[in-house]
Formats: sequence, structure tokens, C-alpha cells
Amino acid sequence: MENKSGSKASTASSVKPVATNAQGNNTASKKGALSKITLATFIGLTFSLVAGPYYSTLTATGWNMFLFMGIAVIGFALPIALMSGEFGTTFPGQGGPELWVKNTLGPKWGFVTSWLIWAAMFPSMVVVGTGFAPMVALLLKKESLIENSMFTLAVILGLVWCMTLLNLKFDMAKVNGKFGIWLGLYIPVVMLFILGMFTFVKIGLNPDSILGTFSWSKLVPTSFTSGSGMYFSGIIFIFLGIEMSSVFITRLKKPSQQYAKGVITSLILLALFSLINSFLVANVIPAGKIQLNNGAQPLQLFADRLGLPYFVVQIFCLLSIVSVLTNMSTWFISAQKTITASAREGDFPEKFKFWKTNKFNSSNTLLFVQAIAITILSGAYVVIPGINKVFVIITNSGTMIYCLAYTLMALGFIAMRRKSPDTEHPFRVGKKGNGLGFFFAGLLMVTIVFALTLTFMSNTIENLIFVLIFVGILFSIPLIIYNKKKASWLTDVQKEMAKDSTQTTNK
Repeated sequence: MENKSGSKASTASSVKPVATNAQGNNTASKKGALSKITLATFIGLTFSLVAGPYYSTLTATGWNMFLFMGIAVIGFALPIALMSGEFGTTFPGQGGPELWVKNTLGPKWGFVTSWLIWAAMFPSMVVVGTGFAPMVALLLKKESLIENSMFTLAVILGLVWCMTLLNLKFDMAKVNGKFGIWLGLYIPVVMLFILGMFTFVKIGLNPDSILGTFSWSKLVPTSFTSGSGMYFSGIIFIFLGIEMSSVFITRLKKPSQQYAKGVITSLILLALFSLINSFLVANVIPAGKIQLNNGAQPLQLFADRLGLPYFVVQIFCLLSIVSVLTNMSTWFISAQKTITASAREGDFPEKFKFWKTNKFNSSNTLLFVQAIAITILSGAYVVIPGINKVFVIITNSGTMIYCLAYTLMALGFIAMRRKSPDTEHPFRVGKKGNGLGFFFAGLLMVTIVFALTLTFMSNTIENLIFVLIFVGILFSIPLIIYNKKKASWLTDVQKEMAKDSTQTTNK
């Protein structure tokens, strides 16, 4: 799940931390009006939201990567970004998708959206840990541990609980600062690109690689329900969080003219950037030998082909480890804020203590709940054989959860437009009427259905059962909680918050 909270988690699938609160819009009320930004700056900020150094799921599709990337950009990322731009200027308060859905479909579905965005963090963190394990193994020169499920499980649990305990004692977001994006994004990306280009120049098109020899027919899958189709949900996962580009829309000098242009330019650059690096990586990985969890695998192969010393791979691994630690700690805090906000609105019983935050503005209770949920999900490595298989299952689960939130967002957009089809905003999808707006909302939902269909049809029954049960449980929980909601929950929370505030003041 890259960089929705101002930083990016580097993993083998470009999974990233997804910020759950569009906080940029209200900053002006605290420190005066924010300065305007140029179109070039906006493009750079949008690009950094989703760019990442690893593309294993895209690489695994071989020559199909060009088609799948086109579908993901046009049918998924672009509609989300455009609708978010209009949403962000219509409802400029904090909250992002959950605020937008709440104001268009009602409090119930706003709460469900809030929950889903938080819950999507559970599988995302498992994937982050899965990608973290090979980096540790390679740094220690223990390559045999890369495909060891128990080692992977141990690293995930150690990482998650370490981050939990650190966030209880320290303001990790402040400690981390902004160096993570350099260590975990820019430097590794440059390393991949430069070494990949040198390798391609040296060996040319490798017939033994994932790409193999070229033919025009290879650009289209022979079947969408087998082979590369199973990776499509991982490709659209790359773009999760693109809605956060709307945070910057009010800082553009001419939002109506610049936002769409900036978003489209960013997505084109991101697509080219991802495809070039994925192509270079796919050209060195032997067919059938991709390690989805090992983001350093391309570096290993590049270094081997170019005769470079092993410490080049170790440097890459070290940068990735620092990046994951940096961004993961930020994600642990940002992901829970939406639930804390919901708890303070009376959506959870007071006794859960989700409303109560420590001096670092995070909920200790939610930190433990997150860690326990991730621990349970990580148990998939014990019951399901094969790291690649678990990696795909967990990635599909995270994608499906977030796609449910995006579906609610699209339905909310349609509802908003039906109520006020001609309302003007600083940015609007289409100058008049609902035609273009409804087209993009529909396109997004069609793409989501396409992605989920591929997931269903290209996986085994056992894998699908796991995904459906897991997603079904996480989707049902907020509905059950909301249906059990009592007016006393809000009253009790307000009393405890007032008492807590008084005690803090007296101290």
C-alpha cells in the first residue's frame, strides 16, 4: 500500500502507506494561507504520492505490462484523481474519502469507508513485512532465507511489534523527518534505472527472461483468466492513494485549468517510469523464477551481469530497510486517525478507548489492535505453502478492501452530481451537466469489477476462499458496529473526553 502520509513504504509490490486524512486543506487556518504552488510542483507532488522503486507484480506480467498499465491508469487512477479533485473542492474539510462519502451517501457509509481505509492497512503491512524480510536476509548474506516462510513470518512479527512499541514511546513521525523519501525512493530508483540500462545495453533482449523473444501477439494475454491476469490487482494497487492529490488543489493558481492537466501529466510520467523500470527488470529475471517478495532480486541480477561487488546489493537493501522503518512508523499513526475521529463521533463504545490519544496524538489501544490484526493475518504463512502464493493472496485482499472504499466513493460522486448537477467548483469534471462525471465514475466501477473478476478467475478455489472470508469479515464488522450503535456511546465519549481534558489541564 508509497506515500500517502508524506512518505512511502518500499515493498515488492509498491504497496504504500495510505493517509486517511486529507490534512493539507485545513492547515491554512492555523498558520495563515498556504503559498500557491506551480503546475510543475503539483506534478512532482502527485508523482511522489504513488511512485516507488519496486514493480514485481507489473514485472511478472511480461509483455502484458503495457496493456495492464494502460488499463490501470485510464480506468482506475485517472477517474479517482479527477473525482477526488471535485470532491476536495466541494468538501474541503479533513477526512478525504470518508468525509466525501459521509456527505453524499450518509453517515453509515462514511463510517464504512473510514473503516475500510483503515482495515486495508492490515494486509498492506503484511506485504510490507514480506518485502522487508529478503532485504534483511540479503544484508546478512543469508540468501537461503528469502523463501523461508517461518523466517518471513518472524521478520513481519518483529517489525510490526517493534513499530508498535516505538510509537507508544516516541513521536516516530517527527523522528523520521523527510529523509525516508530520498533513502527509500529516489536513490533506489536511480540505482535500478542506471544498472538496468547498463545491463540492457550489455546483454540486449534476453530470450531466457520473463520477456523472452518479442512478438506483437505477446502484448495481449492469451487468456485474462490465467497467467498474468492474477497480477492485475497488484498493478492497480500501485495507484492506491492517488486521491490524495486533491489535497494540493486549493494551492494551485488556476485549479480549473491546472488540476486535470497536472494529474494527467503525472500519471503519464508514472506509467512511463514504471514501465521502463519493469521492462529492464523483466529482461533479467529468468522465466518462472520471479520472487515477488524480493525487491532486491533485480539488483542481484544486475550486479551479477555487470560483475559488480555484492556490497552494491547490500547498499540497496540497507536503503530499503531504512525506508521501510521510516515510513512504516508514520503509517502506523496516520492509518488509525480516521478510526479515532469516528470514535469521537460516537461510532464506537467508549470502553474501547479508541477516542483516547497519547501525547503523540495516537491511540495506544488502536496501535495494539492493529498489531494483533496484522499478527493474525500473518499466520497465512503458516497455513498456506509458498511465499509467492501468500504474497498474491494478501495483495489481492488489500486491493479488494480498498476497491470497496473506492466504489462507495464513486457512488457518492454520482449521488452528489444527481443532487446538484450544475454546481460550480474550483475544479469540476466536465464543464456542464453530468455526462463526463458519470462516465469516469462508471469507468472506475467497471475497472474495479474487471480487476476483481480477474482475481476470482485466475486464482485457485482455496486462495479465493481465503480472500473472500477475510474481506467479508472486514466489510461486515463496520456494518454490525453501526447497526448496534447507541446514542449513549457519543455521550459517554464526550464525558470521558471532557474528564480527560480537565486532568491534562490540571497536570
